[in-house]
Amino acid sequence: MGLHIGVDAWNLADDRRGIGRYVRMILGRWAQFDRRRVRATLVIPERFTWFEKRRYLKTLDFEPPAVRHRESVARCGFDALWFPWNGLSWSPSGVKIATVHDGFFFAWPPPDPAIAAREQSPVRTAAREASQIITDSHFSKAELMRYLGLPSERIDVVHLGVDPVMLAQRHEPASFEGASRYVLFVGELESRKGIDTLLEAAGQLPEPLRSDTVIAIAGHLSERPDLHGHPIPQPPPGVRLEVLGHVSDAKLRSLYAGAAAFVFPSRYEGFGLPVLEAMACGAPVIASDAASIPEAGGEAALYFPVGDARALAAAIERVFNDNALAARLREAGLKRAAAMPWDTTAEQTLEIFERVVAEAKSKSRR
Repeated sequence: MGLHIGVDAWNLADDRRGIGRYVRMILGRWAQFDRRRVRATLVIPERFTWFEKRRYLKTLDFEPPAVRHRESVARCGFDALWFPWNGLSWSPSGVKIATVHDGFFFAWPPPDPAIAAREQSPVRTAAREASQIITDSHFSKAELMRYLGLPSERIDVVHLGVDPVMLAQRHEPASFEGASRYVLFVGELESRKGIDTLLEAAGQLPEPLRSDTVIAIAGHLSERPDLHGHPIPQPPPGVRLEVLGHVSDAKLRSLYAGAAAFVFPSRYEGFGLPVLEAMACGAPVIASDAASIPEAGGEAALYFPVGDARALAAAIERVFNDNALAARLREAGLKRAAAMPWDTTAEQTLEIFERVVAEAKSKSRR
């Protein structure tokens, strides 16, 4: 038999962000692999697994895996446990491999020491106890080495991927009544995502571009400050904002497909998955040059200096007015996305498990 991997699934039912997509995509690809190579079992914190498992399994669109409670791990005979949610949420014995997507809470710790310690704790535990750590980019690897003092060989880089559905299907483009075009922003509205830069840039667009353009946000606005104490900024006068909340995958693909530009102004990312997804759906991508973002977008995006609203406004205006540039970005983006499928992410991740488990068995026989 191949590897039997226990997957820490504590957040699988609730996480609709990039990390949740990452976990579901890898599990879906592994489910298509030969069971003589790999099979996965979900490990959840609730004791009544026969009842609670429905909440987890309904988020999956492939043959459902087995579900077990944490206390049964010692009896399950797992070859390894995978912790995909930014560190170790608990500490069983055995081979443990953790995915740490970025070093954000070390690079940008919240001002409240208690919150900072809480957010950093699972990553610090992974640094102490995990047999190996997987991260999304070479930038994130350097950050984890810097903040946690980890040696290079303890960390493997596996880039995220794109769902082939995004590339294979023609997506009906979205539109907004009374506007000729829209700029799309996707993500949580926290300070690091750079929504303030985008709104300021939108206010600097010349008329009539500004009045004829919608800034569409696939995410929620909040009246409360984020963990770093930054309030969500308000749009400048004359900027039309459409806040859509969290949207379905089909709606998101439609939004990507219809966008005159997808803007990713983030100040800090472990990878930048929406950049690839927008490219896969044919949107011209404008992104900041911060952190790992150029590692995700390669040469297929139009970059601007992070935090520079004037430069972002100029880039948006260029894409709106230069049809040839927009077409080049679309074509380059499709090629970039096609070269980075989730199949590759799942395969490379499994190869790490196979290597680490083989090394652990070799050591146990000495």
